[in-house]
Amino acid sequence: MPAPALVPALGLVAAAIGILTGVPQVLRLLRNPDASGLSYSSAILGVLSSATWLTYGTLLLDPAQLVANVPGLGCAVVTVVLAARRLGVALTPALAATLAWVPVVVGAHVAGGAAAVGAVATAVSLVRMLPQVRTVLRREPLHGLAPAGFVLTQVSAALWTVYGCATGQVSVVVCSAVSAVLAGIVLSRCCPPLAVARALHSGRFGLPGQLLVRPLVLLRRATLTLAA
Repeated sequence: MPAPALVPALGLVAAAIGILTGVPQVLRLLRNPDASGLSYSSAILGVLSSATWLTYGTLLLDPAQLVANVPGLGCAVVTVVLAARRLGVALTPALAATLAWVPVVVGAHVAGGAAAVGAVATAVSLVRMLPQVRTVLRREPLHGLAPAGFVLTQVSAALWTVYGCATGQVSVVVCSAVSAVLAGIVLSRCCPPLAVARALHSGRFGLPGQLLVRPLVLLRRATLTLAA
Protein backbone atom coordinates (compact mmCIF):
# COMPACT_ATOMS: atom_id res chain seq x y z
CA MET A 1 0.00 0.00 0.00
CA PRO A 2 1.44 3.43 -0.94
CA ALA A 3 2.52 5.74 1.86
CA PRO A 4 -0.22 8.27 2.78
CA ALA A 5 1.78 11.18 1.40
CA LEU A 6 2.09 9.44 -1.97
CA VAL A 7 -1.61 8.64 -2.38
CA PRO A 8 -2.67 12.06 -3.78
CA ALA A 9 0.33 12.03 -6.13
CA LEU A 10 -0.60 8.52 -7.31
CA GLY A 11 -4.12 9.71 -8.07
CA LEU A 12 -2.82 12.68 -10.02
CA VAL A 13 -0.47 10.45 -12.03
CA ALA A 14 -3.37 8.13 -12.83
CA ALA A 15 -5.42 11.18 -13.79
CA ALA A 16 -2.63 12.56 -15.99
CA ILE A 17 -2.40 9.29 -17.91
CA GLY A 18 -6.18 9.09 -17.99
CA ILE A 19 -6.28 12.47 -19.73
CA LEU A 20 -4.33 10.97 -22.62
CA THR A 21 -6.39 7.79 -23.06
CA GLY A 22 -8.90 9.38 -25.41
CA VAL A 23 -6.37 11.35 -27.47
CA PRO A 24 -5.14 8.49 -29.74
CA GLN A 25 -8.72 7.63 -30.74
CA VAL A 26 -9.53 11.25 -31.55
CA LEU A 27 -6.36 11.54 -33.65
CA ARG A 28 -7.17 8.28 -35.45
CA LEU A 29 -10.64 9.54 -36.35
CA LEU A 30 -9.26 12.87 -37.53
CA ARG A 31 -6.64 11.25 -39.75
CA ASN A 32 -8.48 8.17 -40.97
CA PRO A 33 -11.94 8.25 -42.59
CA ASP A 34 -12.26 4.50 -41.96
CA ALA A 35 -13.89 4.01 -38.53
CA SER A 36 -14.54 0.29 -38.97
CA GLY A 37 -14.43 -1.65 -35.74
CA LEU A 38 -15.26 1.36 -33.58
CA SER A 39 -18.37 0.84 -31.46
CA TYR A 40 -20.63 3.89 -31.46
CA SER A 41 -22.45 2.53 -28.42
CA SER A 42 -19.20 2.35 -26.46
CA ALA A 43 -18.38 5.91 -27.51
CA ILE A 44 -21.72 7.13 -26.16
CA LEU A 45 -21.28 5.19 -22.93
CA GLY A 46 -17.83 6.77 -22.63
CA VAL A 47 -19.47 10.21 -22.50
CA LEU A 48 -21.90 9.08 -19.81
CA SER A 49 -19.09 7.45 -17.82
CA SER A 50 -16.83 10.51 -17.88
CA ALA A 51 -19.70 12.85 -17.03
CA THR A 52 -20.79 10.71 -14.09
CA TRP A 53 -17.26 10.36 -12.70
CA LEU A 54 -16.82 14.10 -13.10
CA THR A 55 -19.98 14.61 -11.03
CA TYR A 56 -18.67 12.15 -8.43
CA GLY A 57 -15.32 13.93 -8.26
CA THR A 58 -17.03 17.31 -7.93
CA LEU A 59 -19.14 16.08 -5.01
CA LEU A 60 -16.05 14.73 -3.24
CA LEU A 61 -13.82 17.61 -4.33
CA ASP A 62 -11.33 14.93 -5.43
CA PRO A 63 -8.56 16.65 -7.46
CA ALA A 64 -7.58 13.41 -9.22
CA GLN A 65 -11.10 12.79 -10.49
CA LEU A 66 -11.48 16.39 -11.61
CA VAL A 67 -8.13 16.45 -13.43
CA ALA A 68 -8.93 13.21 -15.23
CA ASN A 69 -12.55 13.69 -16.19
CA VAL A 70 -12.75 17.31 -17.34
CA PRO A 71 -10.52 16.67 -20.40
CA GLY A 72 -11.72 13.06 -20.47
CA LEU A 73 -15.28 14.24 -21.03
CA GLY A 74 -14.07 16.58 -23.76
CA CYS A 75 -12.30 13.74 -25.61
CA ALA A 76 -15.33 11.48 -25.20
CA VAL A 77 -17.66 14.08 -26.72
CA VAL A 78 -15.31 14.73 -29.65
CA THR A 79 -15.02 10.96 -30.23
CA VAL A 80 -18.79 10.60 -30.41
CA VAL A 81 -19.13 13.47 -32.88
CA LEU A 82 -16.32 12.20 -35.11
CA ALA A 83 -17.53 8.59 -34.87
CA ALA A 84 -21.02 9.63 -35.95
CA ARG A 85 -19.58 11.44 -38.96
CA ARG A 86 -17.21 8.61 -39.95
CA LEU A 87 -19.77 5.85 -39.42
CA GLY A 88 -22.57 7.79 -41.09
CA VAL A 89 -24.93 7.61 -38.13
CA ALA A 90 -27.02 10.27 -36.40
CA LEU A 91 -26.12 12.06 -33.19
CA THR A 92 -29.70 11.62 -31.97
CA PRO A 93 -28.99 8.44 -29.95
CA ALA A 94 -26.13 10.18 -28.13
CA LEU A 95 -28.27 13.20 -27.29
CA ALA A 96 -31.17 11.01 -26.17
CA ALA A 97 -28.92 8.88 -23.97
CA THR A 98 -27.45 11.98 -22.34
CA LEU A 99 -30.85 13.51 -21.63
CA ALA A 100 -32.11 10.22 -20.20
CA TRP A 101 -29.00 9.80 -18.04
CA VAL A 102 -29.16 13.20 -16.30
CA PRO A 103 -32.19 12.35 -14.10
CA VAL A 104 -30.55 9.04 -13.18
CA VAL A 105 -27.48 10.82 -11.79
CA VAL A 106 -29.59 13.50 -10.09
CA GLY A 107 -31.81 10.84 -8.55
CA ALA A 108 -28.78 8.92 -7.29
CA HIS A 109 -27.41 12.06 -5.65
CA VAL A 110 -30.73 12.83 -3.97
CA ALA A 111 -31.14 9.25 -2.77
CA GLY A 112 -27.62 8.50 -1.56
CA GLY A 113 -25.26 11.41 -2.14
CA ALA A 114 -21.76 10.95 -3.56
CA ALA A 115 -21.67 7.24 -2.73
CA ALA A 116 -24.74 6.58 -4.85
CA VAL A 117 -23.34 8.66 -7.71
CA GLY A 118 -20.13 6.62 -7.46
CA ALA A 119 -22.18 3.42 -7.70
CA VAL A 120 -23.94 4.73 -10.81
CA ALA A 121 -20.59 5.75 -12.31
CA THR A 122 -19.28 2.27 -11.58
CA ALA A 123 -22.29 0.66 -13.25
CA VAL A 124 -21.94 2.62 -16.49
CA SER A 125 -18.16 2.15 -16.50
CA LEU A 126 -18.55 -1.62 -16.14
CA VAL A 127 -20.68 -1.84 -19.29
CA ARG A 128 -18.98 0.98 -21.22
CA MET A 129 -16.54 -1.22 -23.12
CA LEU A 130 -18.79 -4.26 -23.57
CA PRO A 131 -20.14 -3.17 -26.99
CA GLN A 132 -16.56 -2.58 -28.13
CA VAL A 133 -15.48 -5.99 -26.84
CA ARG A 134 -18.42 -7.60 -28.61
CA THR A 135 -17.37 -5.89 -31.84
CA VAL A 136 -13.78 -7.09 -31.66
CA LEU A 137 -14.85 -10.63 -30.80
CA ARG A 138 -16.90 -10.74 -33.99
CA ARG A 139 -13.63 -10.59 -35.94
CA GLU A 140 -14.70 -7.45 -37.78
CA PRO A 141 -12.07 -5.13 -39.33
CA LEU A 142 -10.62 -2.83 -36.68
CA HIS A 143 -9.05 -0.11 -38.82
CA GLY A 144 -10.85 2.60 -36.87
CA LEU A 145 -9.46 1.66 -33.47
CA ALA A 146 -6.38 3.24 -31.90
CA PRO A 147 -4.49 0.54 -29.91
CA ALA A 148 -2.46 3.17 -28.04
CA GLY A 149 -5.63 4.37 -26.36
CA PHE A 150 -6.28 0.92 -24.91
CA VAL A 151 -2.68 0.61 -23.71
CA LEU A 152 -3.05 3.91 -21.88
CA THR A 153 -6.39 2.73 -20.52
CA GLN A 154 -4.75 -0.34 -19.01
CA VAL A 155 -1.95 1.67 -17.40
CA SER A 156 -4.35 4.29 -16.07
CA ALA A 157 -6.79 1.65 -14.81
CA ALA A 158 -4.01 -0.17 -12.95
CA LEU A 159 -3.01 3.06 -11.19
CA TRP A 160 -6.63 3.94 -10.42
CA THR A 161 -7.07 0.49 -8.87
CA VAL A 162 -4.18 1.11 -6.47
CA TYR A 163 -5.45 4.62 -5.77
CA GLY A 164 -8.94 3.32 -5.06
CA CYS A 165 -7.59 0.72 -2.65
CA ALA A 166 -5.49 3.35 -0.86
CA THR A 167 -8.40 5.77 -0.50
CA GLY A 168 -11.09 3.19 0.23
CA GLN A 169 -13.11 4.02 -2.90
CA VAL A 170 -14.57 0.63 -3.79
CA SER A 171 -16.35 1.95 -6.87
CA VAL A 172 -13.04 3.18 -8.29
CA VAL A 173 -11.37 -0.18 -7.63
CA VAL A 174 -14.12 -2.24 -9.26
CA CYS A 175 -14.55 -0.24 -12.45
CA SER A 176 -10.80 0.27 -12.92
CA ALA A 177 -10.02 -3.42 -12.57
CA VAL A 178 -12.76 -4.38 -15.02
CA SER A 179 -11.68 -1.67 -17.47
CA ALA A 180 -8.13 -3.03 -17.43
CA VAL A 181 -9.37 -6.53 -18.29
CA LEU A 182 -11.72 -5.38 -21.06
CA ALA A 183 -9.06 -3.13 -22.58
CA GLY A 184 -6.75 -6.15 -22.59
CA ILE A 185 -9.31 -8.16 -24.55
CA VAL A 186 -9.57 -5.42 -27.18
CA LEU A 187 -5.79 -5.12 -27.37
CA SER A 188 -5.35 -8.87 -27.82
CA ARG A 189 -7.46 -8.57 -30.96
CA CYS A 190 -5.99 -5.29 -32.26
CA CYS A 191 -2.41 -6.30 -31.52
CA PRO A 192 -2.08 -10.09 -31.19
CA PRO A 193 0.84 -10.82 -28.82
CA LEU A 194 2.62 -13.11 -31.31
CA ALA A 195 2.38 -10.52 -34.08
CA VAL A 196 3.69 -7.82 -31.76
CA ALA A 197 6.59 -10.03 -30.65
CA ARG A 198 7.51 -10.75 -34.26
CA ALA A 199 7.42 -7.06 -35.15
CA LEU A 200 9.67 -6.22 -32.21
CA HIS A 201 12.10 -9.03 -33.03
CA SER A 202 12.30 -7.95 -36.68
CA GLY A 203 13.50 -4.51 -35.60
CA ARG A 204 10.41 -2.61 -36.61
CA PHE A 205 10.58 -0.60 -33.38
CA GLY A 206 14.37 -0.41 -33.25
CA LEU A 207 16.90 -1.85 -30.85
CA PRO A 208 14.82 -1.27 -27.68
CA GLY A 209 12.07 -3.44 -29.12
CA GLN A 210 14.53 -6.20 -30.01
CA LEU A 211 16.03 -6.12 -26.52
CA LEU A 212 12.56 -6.32 -25.01
CA VAL A 213 11.72 -9.62 -26.72
CA ARG A 214 15.25 -11.03 -26.59
CA PRO A 215 14.59 -13.12 -23.43
CA LEU A 216 11.53 -14.66 -25.09
CA VAL A 217 13.53 -15.53 -28.21
CA LEU A 218 16.26 -17.18 -26.13
CA LEU A 219 13.65 -19.07 -24.12
CA ARG A 220 11.99 -20.35 -27.30
CA ARG A 221 15.33 -21.49 -28.73
CA ALA A 222 16.19 -23.29 -25.50
CA THR A 223 12.78 -25.00 -25.52
CA LEU A 224 13.20 -26.14 -29.12
CA THR A 225 16.69 -27.44 -28.33
CA LEU A 226 15.45 -29.48 -25.39
CA ALA A 227 12.52 -30.81 -27.39
CA ALA A 228 14.91 -31.98 -30.13
